[in-house]
Amino acid sequence: MLDRMDQNLSILTEHQRQVYLLRQQNLTFVQIGARLGMSAANAGKTYHTAYRRLRDAAILLDAPPLTDTRPVDFPLTRSELEAIAGALSLLHREMCRKAGLSAAPSDPLPPRIAQVGALLHRAQRTLEEEKASMPPRKGAE
Repeated sequence: MLDRMDQNLSILTEHQRQVYLLRQQNLTFVQIGARLGMSAANAGKTYHTAYRRLRDAAILLDAPPLTDTRPVDFPLTRSELEAIAGALSLLHREMCRKAGLSAAPSDPLPPRIAQVGALLHRAQRTLEEEKASMPPRKGAE
């Protein structure tokens, strides 16, 4: 990952790039500060900010594609799935509100809103199917 980080130096400010490259030469923060006319603490803070930016950019480049459709094995209880469905419903409603969409838009939904809506639909369908396949409770008649 360090090689990929070094390839992304263009995302840093000139000041961050100078500090980062000097640190890569194994200079201490005291030495970097003296060379660039800043305190050692400021050199350390600048380096760590630059390092985080480079690390985060490298993680994004290594992230799997958004179209990853591999299933995951993540068992849930019915109450957990109900809680997730409720949260998805609130999220979907809020996303539609912020986008200025009505409950039943005639235009296609933006991809992220459509994805949340599809997840909500799957969760609700699973809950309904599971409920229909359960035998009636004793004493509920």
